[in-house]
Amino acid sequence: MARWGLAARFGTLNEAESAVIQAGRASALAYKSWQDFAAGFVLGRSLHFDEEEFGSWYQDMVKAHHILVSDPGSPWLNIPFR
Repeated sequence: MARWGLAARFGTLNEAESAVIQAGRASALAYKSWQDFAAGFVLGRSLHFDEEEFGSWYQDMVKAHHILVSDPGSPWLNIPFR
């Protein structure tokens, strides 16, 4: 969202960076790991976009989650959550 807002000139680079840092801090307080963060993200987005069902959007996100937890180049395996 910060990148889109920056691209649409709704804010400055410093404001976008600040928003990302603030979101990261809030996430670190709410979740214990990248896997916990992903579970919350997938559940929330699935309930919103799949009309409160586990449909095609959920299946696509599960595939992305498996890649992020298994690919050796994944940031989830190379960047500490906290």
